[in-house]
Amino acid sequence: MENPLSEARQHSQTIIEERGKRIKLAAEIGLARSSSGRHWARALRRRLYRKPPQREYIVKNPTPLLKKEVPLVAEVVADVAEEKEEIEDKVRALQRLVPGGEEMEVDRLFEETADYIEALREQVGVMRALACILDGMESRDGDKL
Repeated sequence: MENPLSEARQHSQTIIEERGKRIKLAAEIGLARSSSGRHWARALRRRLYRKPPQREYIVKNPTPLLKKEVPLVAEVVADVAEEKEEIEDKVRALQRLVPGGEEMEVDRLFEETADYIEALREQVGVMRALACILDGMESRDGDKL
């Protein structure tokens, strides 16, 4: 038989975890609604409401090909190829971070990323304010929440 105090702690921890999940969901819904015209917001809403994308997308090469090839020294070619690969890796990483980013070309991805970062910054401010309010209520009410 478990200790009643241990059961109470587990129950309290479960309540806190559930509250945290609800707060996270509410914050993500608010974030998605705050920028309804943006591609990342629509992708986030699809993910939140489990709506699969309308069609399948193929990730295109994120960097355009050189239109005119110029003979270069082998070292320079290797350096350029390495730099191009690094940039493509970073673009793919960014595409994974921004909701719906896999579906975007590079120029649109940068625009959406800037807007997404601003929305996340605003969400952090709201979450901090909410945490301060909840912390104040818990210390005043003696953990009655």
